[in-house]
Amino acid sequence: MFEPFIKRAENAVGATITRVSGNAMAAVPLVLAFGFATAAAAWWAIDSFGPLVGNLVIAGAFLVIAAFVFAYARRREAQQQARASAELAALTDASPFNAISRAIQSSNASQALLDLAKSAAPAAAKNAARVALREAPRNLPLLLGAGVGLMVAQRLVNAMTNGHGRH
Repeated sequence: MFEPFIKRAENAVGATITRVSGNAMAAVPLVLAFGFATAAAAWWAIDSFGPLVGNLVIAGAFLVIAAFVFAYARRREAQQQARASAELAALTDASPFNAISRAIQSSNASQALLDLAKSAAPAAAKNAARVALREAPRNLPLLLGAGVGLMVAQRLVNAMTNGHGRH
């Protein structure tokens, strides 16, 4: 039941990492090219209009570019917000909490909840096993330490009770 949400989040994270790394690799030559273009434009403006007016022309050009970029970013942000709201509405309709709420409100709530649990159990068990297997190597020292600690604690308790604590 939760598998589509998990898969969607994994895909979104992977796509974001790919996009950001590609943008970062393209940004270095783009910044260098922009720097040389700015230097050439400043040289031309100063040569054509003089130092004061030439620098004001370059500053004005950057202000116009900034205004266009700002307007474009605001429009893109509004489109993203609208898309996110639509996706959230779709996810809310398919939400497991809505399914549970519908099951509780049904005429035979206990049977509806049991059916819902039966349908969700295989996917939930598969996801739990996948996460446990993926996280186990990273947590292995912690698990081994906990096991050794429990063994030492058991031996201490047995030594303190001289083995008489067992029934």
